[in-house]
Amino acid sequence: MRPLLVYVVIALLCFSCTSKKKNENSPLEVIPKNASLILQINDFESVKNELSTHEILNNLASEKPFSEIKASLKSLNQFSNIKQGLLALTVDSVNLDYTFITNDSLSIDKWNQLPNKSKENLTYNNYTITAYTIDESTFYTTHLKEYWVLCSSQQLLQENISSIDTPNKNSSFKQFYDVANNEKMINIWLDIDKGNSLLNHLLDKDHKISDFASWITLDATLHGTELILSGIAQANTKNQQYLSLFENTKPIENKIWRLAPSNSNHITSFGFDEFKKYIHNKDLNNTPSQTIDSLLNTVVEIGFTEIENEKVLFLRTYGTATLLDFLNNEKVDSEEFNGNDIWQLKADNTILEPLQPLVGETEFPYATITENTFIFSTSKNSLTTVISKIKNGDTFDKTSLFKTIETNLTQTSSVLSVSNFNGVSSLLNESVSNTLANSVSKSNLKDYVFASQIIADDGFYHTNYLIKKVTEEEVQNTVSQAFETQFNTDLTTLPQFITNHNNGRKEIVVQDQENTLYLISNTGKILWKKQLNGTIQGKIHQVDLFKNGKLQLAFTTNNEFIILDRNGKEVKPFTYNYTGGNLNPLSVFDYEGNKNYRFVVTQGKKVDMYNSKGDIVKGFTYDTAEANIIDSPQHFRIGRKDYLVFKLENGKLKILNRIGKTRINVKDTFSFSDNAIRLYQNKFSFTTIDGILYQIDSQGKISSSNLNLAKEHGMDATSRTLAIMNDNILQIRDKKIELELGVYSKPTIFYLNDKIYVAVTDIQNQKIYVYDSQAEPIPNFPVFGSSVIDMADMNRNKKPEFVFKDQENSINVYKIR
Repeated sequence: MRPLLVYVVIALLCFSCTSKKKNENSPLEVIPKNASLILQINDFESVKNELSTHEILNNLASEKPFSEIKASLKSLNQFSNIKQGLLALTVDSVNLDYTFITNDSLSIDKWNQLPNKSKENLTYNNYTITAYTIDESTFYTTHLKEYWVLCSSQQLLQENISSIDTPNKNSSFKQFYDVANNEKMINIWLDIDKGNSLLNHLLDKDHKISDFASWITLDATLHGTELILSGIAQANTKNQQYLSLFENTKPIENKIWRLAPSNSNHITSFGFDEFKKYIHNKDLNNTPSQTIDSLLNTVVEIGFTEIENEKVLFLRTYGTATLLDFLNNEKVDSEEFNGNDIWQLKADNTILEPLQPLVGETEFPYATITENTFIFSTSKNSLTTVISKIKNGDTFDKTSLFKTIETNLTQTSSVLSVSNFNGVSSLLNESVSNTLANSVSKSNLKDYVFASQIIADDGFYHTNYLIKKVTEEEVQNTVSQAFETQFNTDLTTLPQFITNHNNGRKEIVVQDQENTLYLISNTGKILWKKQLNGTIQGKIHQVDLFKNGKLQLAFTTNNEFIILDRNGKEVKPFTYNYTGGNLNPLSVFDYEGNKNYRFVVTQGKKVDMYNSKGDIVKGFTYDTAEANIIDSPQHFRIGRKDYLVFKLENGKLKILNRIGKTRINVKDTFSFSDNAIRLYQNKFSFTTIDGILYQIDSQGKISSSNLNLAKEHGMDATSRTLAIMNDNILQIRDKKIELELGVYSKPTIFYLNDKIYVAVTDIQNQKIYVYDSQAEPIPNFPVFGSSVIDMADMNRNKKPEFVFKDQENSINVYKIR
C-alpha cells in the first residue's frame, strides 16, 4: 500500500495519546521554519474525545514509533479550554519536538491541585517565556503576534521568536491553509521534500516515503472502528517520484478484483487510459524505453496479488493478439488445466521489464489467459489456484473484505490497493519501511481491511486512505442486537438518537435517576457523563448555533434551560434558571431553515422566547398565556405562513403568528388528550380524552370525527399517515390490527430512507411491534423490550436501527435488515 497511510496515522496518534477565522496574521508565521508536518485541529476537545475511544489508534499506541510520539506530546494533556490550533512536528539531531499554536489562552487545568509542579518566567528578545515543569516534564509558552505558542523545547521556541519576521518562512503551506476544510476534525499537511530528517527519526533511513511525492494534504475522518484520510498530493518529475509515473494519465475502472482469488492477502491495481503515457513518464524518470514496450500498448490495468507467498500478476488489455503471439513464441512448455492453457516461459524473457518499478523485479515463469486478461505467476500451483477460483466465482470482489470498503472507494483509480492484516505488513515493508511494518504486525488489527487509492487529475493526485473493521455480510430480513450498554444507576429518560456532526452518524443520549446525562457511541461505549441538576423534560434538540456545522444539545430540565456542546460543556450564556421549576419541554423554532433559532421556554402561563445569542426576543408579544400551557408549543408551516400552536389548560387552542399575534381565532374549547398536535392532511389534528379526532384548517374551520377512543389512547401522524393505538387495536391509515391484550404505548411514526415505520410497545408483556405504512408487520417482530423506541439510520448505511430501555439500568440497540 504505497502511501503515507500509516505515517499520517502517526501524526493522528498524538491526539489519542494526549487524551478560523483566517486573517492576515496567519499562524503559519510562527511555525518553525523547518516544520515538515502540520496538523490543523478544528475542534480540539472533539478530537480528544473521539480518539480516546478510537480502536485503530489505541491498538497502535504502544508500538514504535507511536510510543515516542505519545511520550513527546504528553504535556498537551495539561491544557484545557482549547478550541482550535496548529500542531507542528520537528526533529533536531536527537529529539522529536512539537510546536502548538492557538488563538485560545493556554491555561493549565487544575494547576493549584498538581503536586509536582513549578513555573518560571524567562526573557528572550523582549519576549516573556513561561517555563512549566510538571512531573519532570518541562515545556514553554509565550505570546507571538496574536497567538499563544507552546513548545516542547526552549531552543525551538527561541528559534521561532528569532525568525518571526522572516518573509515567506512557510510559504509552501499557505495555499493549503487557505483552502482547508474546517468542517473536518483535522487537516494535515506534509511537506515530504522537507521531511526526510523527521521520517528518518520516526521510521528508518531506508524508508521509501521520500520517493512517493513532494507534498500531500489530507482531511481526517474518524469513527470508532474506521479511519479515512482524503486529500491531494503532488509529485516532482525532476525528483523521479512515484506519483510522477502517472502524470497526464487518466484513471480507469478497476476490474482485477473479479479475477483475483478470494484468499488473496493483498491486491494492487494500476490503471492507465494509455500505456504509452506511462512509458513516456518512465523516460522522464531516467528509465529508458525498450523495443518490447510496444507489446504492452494495449494494457489498461496492471494488478498483482499474493497467495500463500506466491505472487500473481494480471495484465488486462483491450486487445490480446500481439502479446499472445509473443508469448506463444516465448513458451518452452504448455499444458491444459480446466479449459485454460498454462505456458511455461523462457527463463530469460523480458516481457515484463517495462512494468518496473510498479511490480518489482520478480520473475513470472508461468502464464495463462482468460478473456482479455493475461495472468502470470511465480509457480504453476498458484496459477491453477487462480484459474479454479475464477471458474468457481470464488473471487476477491465477493469477499467481506472487499465489500466492507467498496462504498468508500470511487469506481475509477490510477492506483488502488486493498489488503488484509497479513498483506498490509508485506506492503508496508516494500513501500514504506520495515520499522512501520513490524509495528503494525504487532498490533491487534487482525479484523481490519486496509485500502489506498490514488486518482491522477491535471497535475495533482486525489488520495484516499482507509482502515476499517471488516464486517461480515449481514443476513437479510433479520432483527438482531447490535449492542447493549449497562449503567450503574437506573435510567430515568428514554434513550434518544442524536447526530455526531464529525461523521454524520448517530450516537445516543440518556439520563439516569441521579440526573447524570450520558453520551454513548454507535458501538455502545460511554463517551462522557454530565451531571445535571434535574431531569430532562421531553426531547433533546440539536442546533447549530454558530452555523459552522457543529451541533449542540438544547433542552430544559425541571428548572433550567441549558445548551451543551458536543463534549458536554455548557454553551454560554445558555444556562438559565427558573425559580419554581415545572418547565415544559423545550421548543425550538427555525422559521426559514437558516439556523436563526427561537428557543421557547414555557412555565405555567409564562412564555420566554430566546434568540441564538441568548437574548429575549422583544418583538414576540405572547409572553403571558391566558392559562397554564400544556406541553411544549409547536411550530408548523403551511404554504408561506408560520403557525405557533399552544395548548392551554383551560381547553383553549392558541394559533399565533411569528410575533405572537392571533393567526387563527379558535373559539371552541377542548378536553385535550396528552397526545401532541400534528399537521395531518394540512390541518392541525389532535384528539381529546373523550375519543374525538379534531382537525382545524388554515381558515379556522373545525371538523371532528368521533372515533370512540379510550381515554388512554395514543396518536401520531405525518402529513399523510395517521396512526392510533386504542386499547389493543392499532390503526394505520384505514387498516386496523388487533394485537394481544396488553398495555400499549403511544404509536410513534418514523420516516427513514423513504419508508414509514410505525412502532408501539406493549409495556405489560414487554414486546415491541413495528409495522409499515400499509399496516404490514416488519418481519421478525415483535422483539422483547419494555419501552418506547427511537429509530434512526445509525451508521449511514441505509439500514435502520432502534434503541430502547431494556432493564431499568440498560439500553439495547437492534438493527433491522
